[in-house]
Amino acid sequence: MKVFSHEAMDTSFTVRFASGDESLFESAAHACFRRIDEIEARLSRFRDDSDVAVVKALKPGDVAVVSPEFMGALMASVRVCAATRGAFDATLGAAMDVVRNRASGCQGGDDFGEAMAWSGMSRLVLDPDHMRVAVKSPEGAEGEWRAVSLDFGGVGKGFALDECAKVLRGELYELGDFLLDAGASTVLASGAGPGGNGWKLGVGGRWKGRSSKVRDFVLLRDAALSGSGFEVQGEHIIDPLGRKMGTCWGQSWAVAREGAVADALSTAAMSLTARQLETACEELEAGALIARDQPKMLDKVRSPLFAVGRWTALCG
Repeated sequence: MKVFSHEAMDTSFTVRFASGDESLFESAAHACFRRIDEIEARLSRFRDDSDVAVVKALKPGDVAVVSPEFMGALMASVRVCAATRGAFDATLGAAMDVVRNRASGCQGGDDFGEAMAWSGMSRLVLDPDHMRVAVKSPEGAEGEWRAVSLDFGGVGKGFALDECAKVLRGELYELGDFLLDAGASTVLASGAGPGGNGWKLGVGGRWKGRSSKVRDFVLLRDAALSGSGFEVQGEHIIDPLGRKMGTCWGQSWAVAREGAVADALSTAAMSLTARQLETACEELEAGALIARDQPKMLDKVRSPLFAVGRWTALCG
């Protein structure tokens, strides 16, 4: 197996090839990394020349022409937002800044409640056919104008993996057996993998071995898997529906055909009830695995892990 890595989007992207023409592997991997860098330049919140910065500068009546990369990530966000009834929201940039400032001990700045009041995907007016974006005030918002602050942290890495898969499967390389991952939080598998049955990936986190109903690994083939929780970044997930910090579950994993959908759905799943998540999975043709944050003594009464939607069908 050939493995190549690249640092971008504040994580490490890796490309693994199981089979194919080895003379193409290095060239194909670097083509992926160039594509990731292009996407990061458009989606970064920390670059003055990114499309995120352009949209943040918009006021009512202004219109911005954005890149295909930006519009692609935005439309994926809109799709998951609609399916989850707002549980995924890419306009939480200002609220996330408040959360990060609190975590680092910084004082002052925006109030969390006010930042949430000025969030919402409905603030965006989109014309994807002409790559144009405009903005408006949220319904019922009061006070002076607040910019739309986008944060693609919950979808951008998955979108980047989708774009890399297009590069590898395209006419130039025609590779079909590979595994792409973005810091192990989101992966996209193509082909049968080294064993011929799919790419074997672990799930379950600290709940591994506590459920006889759900395997602690999946066999992924031509699908993407993403996980969300607190073990790496601590408490950082906002519940857009409740307009607060906090979640319904201890951890979540989502599987879908597209990396962007899996990435965004795993975040949204943390704020959804089981029934709401089932509905979202049905609309997105996806699946999810949820972990209840419960003490081990309750495991005999109910499983700490349960699957919904197409989890079993997509995970081998």
